[in-house]
Amino acid sequence: MTMTKTQIAVIGAIVVAALVTPLVVQHHTIRQLRQQIEELNQQAEQVAPLQEQLARATQEATNAGSASAAQASVSELARLRNEVSQLRAQTNELAKARQEIQVLHQRAASEAEARRSAAAAFQAENQKTQSLNACINNLRLIDAAKQQWALEQRKQSTDTPAATDLQPYLGRGPNGEMPVCPDGGTYTFGTVGEKPTCTVAGHVLP
Repeated sequence: MTMTKTQIAVIGAIVVAALVTPLVVQHHTIRQLRQQIEELNQQAEQVAPLQEQLARATQEATNAGSASAAQASVSELARLRNEVSQLRAQTNELAKARQEIQVLHQRAASEAEARRSAAAAFQAENQKTQSLNACINNLRLIDAAKQQWALEQRKQSTDTPAATDLQPYLGRGPNGEMPVCPDGGTYTFGTVGEKPTCTVAGHVLP
């Protein structure tokens, strides 16, 4: 009976141990899991602020990037506007320079035309003067020939010589040569007492 009670006590202890041991292990495991869960919760609590900080930093970086891009765009726009202003200024200066050059060309052309006109007028006047002088010299030759003819031929002041009468006294070769007006005028000998004349206006002996 004593052995039986002892055996029963041992067996009961073994059974209790068998029943208690898994409970202890399970309790220990549950406690570890709870501890891990608590640690994870703590880590999660720590992660949330970090996520907020990361989101805030990301947004700030995005805003900063946008601001930088906007600033870069503003700077580029300002540079382009400055270049456009410079180009416009250069274009205006170029247009002004072209206008000044055109004015100078027109002025030079006007001055050249005025010089040509003055030269032509001078040449015409000079030609006119030369023709006048040449014609007056011819009239003097004719008048001198008339006087010499009248003296040698004993003519009166009212006598009128012919061209053949004056040719020997003109001093223009053996047979003489009647002078011709440079402007195409016609000479009239007149009487010995008259001065020869030319049909061109202004060709008059003084």
